[in-house]
Amino acid sequence: MGLYKIEGVVLRRRNLGEADRLVTVLSRDRGKLTLVARGARRPRSRLGGRLEPCTRFRALVVEGRSLDLVSQVEVLDARATLRDDLERMAAATILLELTDRALADRQPHPDVYQLLEAALDLIGRGGAHLAWMWYAARLLGATGHRPSIVRCVACGQRSSGAVAWSVPLGGALHERCRARDPRAVALPGGAMALLAFLLDASPAAVRRLTPPVRDLTAAGEALLAYAEARWEARLRAPAVAARLAGGALAVVRAAQD
Repeated sequence: MGLYKIEGVVLRRRNLGEADRLVTVLSRDRGKLTLVARGARRPRSRLGGRLEPCTRFRALVVEGRSLDLVSQVEVLDARATLRDDLERMAAATILLELTDRALADRQPHPDVYQLLEAALDLIGRGGAHLAWMWYAARLLGATGHRPSIVRCVACGQRSSGAVAWSVPLGGALHERCRARDPRAVALPGGAMALLAFLLDASPAAVRRLTPPVRDLTAAGEALLAYAEARWEARLRAPAVAARLAGGALAVVRAAQD
C-alpha cells in the first residue's frame, strides 16, 4: 500500500459502521477526497476531534482498495471562532456544501482551495453576510459557470436600467428581452451591481462593503438559484442557515421551507 501527504479542509463527515467516519475533504493538490477515519468515533480517538468541518489540517494517508485511510492528522487551523458563533458557522456551512456539490472527486483545484481558505478567513473576520456570496460567485467562475452580469444574455448588449435574472439562460436580461424567459425574476439595480462586484472582488474589498439588506437578500437568492441549477443539486445548508442565523444571512428560503 502506498502513502501520500495532503493538506486540506474538512467539508463534511458522516458515520461509518460502529466506530469509523467517512470524511470528505478538499485537498490543496489532489482535489476533493473521501477518506476513512478508522475509530474516529471512539472516545479516546486522536482523529475525531481533529477532523471537524472547516478545520485545515495536514495528514498522512494510506491508499486503500476502495477508499483511502487517514493515518496521522496535524491540525493547522481548527477555526474554533467559526464554531463558537451560530452566524459564522451557518455561513461556513454554506461554503462547505457549495464546494462539495461543485467539485468532482480527485480533480485538483488549487484555485478553489485558495478561494475556500480566503472565504473562511473572511467569515472569521466578521464578514459572514457577504463571505458565502462572494465565494459562491467566485466558485461559479472557477468551475466554468460564470453568469453574465454586465451584458444581457439574450442580445449581448450592456445591461442597464431594469434587468431580470434568468437562471436557465445564464444571467442578466434586458427588460425588452425578458420574453425569452417568462420565469425570469426582476432584480433591483443594487442587487445586480452587487453580483457584478462579487464576481471579481478581493476579500479586502468585500470586508469594506455594507450593502442594503434588500440588495443582499435579492443577490443571495439569485446566486443560490443559479448555483443549484448549474450543479443540479438542492442545497440544504442555506435552509439551516436561515433557521440558525436569521436576519440578512437567511437570504434564502425561509419562505420556501
